[in-house]
Amino acid sequence: MEEEGNPRIEVRALRVEDAPALFELGYDFETDRIYTLRVRERLLNGQSEHENEDAGRTALSFELVETPIDPPLYKNYCASVEEIEERVHQAKGGYVALADGEIAGGVLLSIEEWRSVVQIREINIGRHYRRYGIGSLLLKCASDWARERDCWAITLETQNTNYPAIQFYLRNGLEVWGIHRHFYPPGPVEHEIAIVMGKCLLSQCS
Repeated sequence: MEEEGNPRIEVRALRVEDAPALFELGYDFETDRIYTLRVRERLLNGQSEHENEDAGRTALSFELVETPIDPPLYKNYCASVEEIEERVHQAKGGYVALADGEIAGGVLLSIEEWRSVVQIREINIGRHYRRYGIGSLLLKCASDWARERDCWAITLETQNTNYPAIQFYLRNGLEVWGIHRHFYPPGPVEHEIAIVMGKCLLSQCS
């Protein structure tokens, strides 16, 4: 039962004809903070980076540090409705959330067969619908879709610059599973790093 004044939220399977409405939701974000990657490498010949620190020991560590930025970063992930149509065509499954009958968000899914893992190719919620729990609902649908196909986890890839998305995923139980320092080609955003996040769906993982 929805709260008074809140839209009625429903979920149904993704359709190809949903692409224009998904495009209208927008694929942009703005943030005044990012995660900066700090790397400490002490592997060469077993030498530490400081003569008197951990002498004789080797180590490799990665640390994601929340970092304010000024001016804020603005980024848009989509250029055209045709691009969204192609993404929907390539998806193996997905859902859209409806708010009072209007498409308010969507999630596109695929399966990495050899790993038995479902990849969230993208998840997007319209800016005006981001306080109704729609994103969390779509993640739950993705998890259920994965379980129905005997997959043990859901995973996704985002960027260290997309601070709002990372915070959302962490709140919904996903963890950082990997960091790829050179995943993206050189571009306008400096130091952009791929962050692989995932959630195990098996009880023995916890």
